[in-house]
Amino acid sequence: MNARTTASRPRRLRRAAVLLGAVPLFLSVAPAQALVGPPSTDAGLGFTARLVVGDHQRGCSGSLVSPEWVLTTASCFAENPAADLSVPAGAPRLKTVATVGGVQRAVLELRPHGERDLVLARLAQPVRGVTPVALATAAPAAGQDLTVAGHGRTATDWVPLDRHTGTFAVTAVDGADLTLSGKDGASVCQGDAGGPVLRTVDGRPALVAVSSRSNQVGCFGVDSAEGASAAAVAARVDDVRDWVTRNAVRTPAADFDGDGRGDVGVLYDYGQGTDGTHRTALWTLTSNGAGFGSPVRVWDSATGGSWNWSRSKAFTGDFDGDGDGDVGVLYDYGRQSDGTNRTALWTLTSGGTGFGKPVKVWDSAGSISWEWSRSKVVTGDFDGDGRDDVGVLYGNGAGSDGAHRTALWTLTSSGTGFGKPVKVWDSAGSISWDWERSKVTSGDFDGDGRGDVGVLYGNGQGADGANRTALWTLTSNGAGFGAPVRRWDSTGSISWDWERSKVTSGDFDGDGRGDVGVLYGNGQGADGANRTALWTLTSNGAGFGAPVRRWDSTGSISWDWERSKVTSGDFDGDGRTDVGVLYDNGQGTDGAHRTALWTLTSNGAGFGAPVRRWDSAASGSWTWSRSELT
Repeated sequence: MNARTTASRPRRLRRAAVLLGAVPLFLSVAPAQALVGPPSTDAGLGFTARLVVGDHQRGCSGSLVSPEWVLTTASCFAENPAADLSVPAGAPRLKTVATVGGVQRAVLELRPHGERDLVLARLAQPVRGVTPVALATAAPAAGQDLTVAGHGRTATDWVPLDRHTGTFAVTAVDGADLTLSGKDGASVCQGDAGGPVLRTVDGRPALVAVSSRSNQVGCFGVDSAEGASAAAVAARVDDVRDWVTRNAVRTPAADFDGDGRGDVGVLYDYGQGTDGTHRTALWTLTSNGAGFGSPVRVWDSATGGSWNWSRSKAFTGDFDGDGDGDVGVLYDYGRQSDGTNRTALWTLTSGGTGFGKPVKVWDSAGSISWEWSRSKVVTGDFDGDGRDDVGVLYGNGAGSDGAHRTALWTLTSSGTGFGKPVKVWDSAGSISWDWERSKVTSGDFDGDGRGDVGVLYGNGQGADGANRTALWTLTSNGAGFGAPVRRWDSTGSISWDWERSKVTSGDFDGDGRGDVGVLYGNGQGADGANRTALWTLTSNGAGFGAPVRRWDSTGSISWDWERSKVTSGDFDGDGRTDVGVLYDNGQGTDGAHRTALWTLTSNGAGFGAPVRRWDSAASGSWTWSRSELT
């Protein structure tokens, strides 16, 4: 079944509350707070979350499993958990607030597992400064001791203020559940539902399961029979870690309104006015999951001064880490009187409902000569702090030895601005690298939570007439980047023309690792139809598979690669990245220019045929050549 929906209601969930005579552990009436056990001051358990549902109608615990996602129990959100633990996907029925690491975040979305007492809760903004818990890779064995943490009742307090922990022995591993028995008086109480069940691996906690049900022996307000066992049931996580990884993904960088779906931004050129000023505007097309709304102009330079579109390189990233995508522009100020080249970085920050005016966050003036025309820009969370940074592949030309020099620089976001550029790799002395033959992209290719850089490199034509292209990656370690590693080479397998390749990236299969996509131009067929194809190179964490053709226009539609500008984003919010194309339909007989937005939607194993989501013909003239995708 589709683990993202709860259309079916498995018997496992309907029977959950009666197993072992246990009851659901959400805390009603008062706020949630902790386990029967001592208060925990272990900083290594800072990922433990406290959730309050509604006006303190319920309280639960949970675990931060990625900067934007908390894993907890479905029973916390089920309408009648004693009868049925099914939870609809989407926004929670009642207002829900999670507290992690001392900061509060609203819960915007729920993604239930559907077959066990688990649900992922998406936070309104990422939590910074707290390391998410690692997921266990194997089930515990009977007799093994585990640590349970939570924010529920204790033996003496209805509403304690501290996180508590206890030690529990595994008495049985029963399919999707663990049966536990408290040691040294430990018991799981109301409010502990969803709390982490942990074992230590290499000195660090790993999430094995989450608390689900308990006899609540010794808990405040519960009368227990003499000699009753402190038994509890936990929902296993170790065997559904792929589900967690696939769903607990970072909000798309181009999600301008923070709803979990990728949007499309276009920096548009209005040319030069009679007064000599240049006019540029930022437009957004917002996804509703099933399609896109009409473009909305969210900023216009006409109200603030001259802005030259032809001197702008635009891109998108969540630079302040608030969950809303922002837009950045690398701007060219040209050659100065002292002979230095001047370039600046500007950002337009989204507040969810609109954008602020551009703010200059870095300027090369007075510090370094920086040539805009030698800069290719990417964005990514290179240090893994929940905020996107800016990377620039910079061309240093050919040295006296004939070797080409290229360097990678990064400007790191602090949330309120950017640090100065830092050179994190230079080809000098190691390899001749021609910037002119490089098409740059970015993605978390190894799935470690840090953005990496990819380069599709043109190796020209071999003696056999075959075109040679290769994919290289520079992997981030958080503090810097490793040297480029060649992950794929067309040599000996296929003739691949770099000049016919437009590169993008995204997690197309939803496995938590970034993949690479290429829109490839196959030219014109004998029938006069233009042929274009979409290929993907899928990451396995350690490298990439060979290119696979996911779509081909042949036989279905004439698609002109030359008229295509490619982008990507999780437009339907299903955790898998889709591909978008801004397409040029030329000029009509009425003189109006026509542009359309098409998407190819990923289903995890491939892509559907292109669907037209917007066409300017219905609203006015839109010139494709004046449009730069952010």
